[in-house]
Amino acid sequence: DYYCSETFAFMIWITLLLSVAIGAGAAWIVPTDSKTFKYLLSFSGAFLFATLLTHMLPEIFEHGNWNMGWWIMLGFAIQLLLDHLSEGLEHGHFHSKQSKIPWLAISGLLLHAFLEGMPLSSTGSSGHNHATGGFLWAIALHKLPIALLVTGALRKSGVRLATLLGILGLFAFATPLGALVVNRVDVEQWSLQLLAIAVGILLHVSTTILFESSQNHRFNAVKLIFVLAGMLLAGWINSGMML
Repeated sequence: DYYCSETFAFMIWITLLLSVAIGAGAAWIVPTDSKTFKYLLSFSGAFLFATLLTHMLPEIFEHGNWNMGWWIMLGFAIQLLLDHLSEGLEHGHFHSKQSKIPWLAISGLLLHAFLEGMPLSSTGSSGHNHATGGFLWAIALHKLPIALLVTGALRKSGVRLATLLGILGLFAFATPLGALVVNRVDVEQWSLQLLAIAVGILLHVSTTILFESSQNHRFNAVKLIFVLAGMLLAGWINSGMML
């Protein structure tokens, strides 16, 4: 059991750190105001949304835990409050003045990343460890375009490289740190509630990405393909994991 828990922890850290590193590196290739970035954001939002619908919500309610709906709403409300701090960083918005870092927005993003990592420390009620499931990959895909956005925007603002790397490091470690803290505190009896809160947070983020990434709430053909691809891929991955 100890070996398995250490393996799961290693998978969490490596997967999430790599997603931020890849996203940050892509900022030198993909402009944040390009269609490519919007398509990537749409794909990640669709994958996240479909993972919540096909894997996480069924797990939460599979044993008739209907009161979990309140915890999901709590997570949704928490993200509404975080939006006032982060100014929409979690779903692809970044507002920064020249040579000025929006520390309040960065703080909101870090808190969001910490909270979404909490369920990764536990095994769900169905026996699936979230460190090996679609939930981990959904978060990783969600973090990738956000890391690209933060890196690209801060580079345009003229932020020093050391400061930029420090911010990216905090963002990269925030999510696995959430899993680590929950694991150390040992709140296994609250694992389903923590999952429900995280699902509420990510429901807000994913739906906002899907609606705000389209002009006048309309999808063009290419963006629709990316959204459908994200949903179908998540559905395929999670259907195999639910067997």
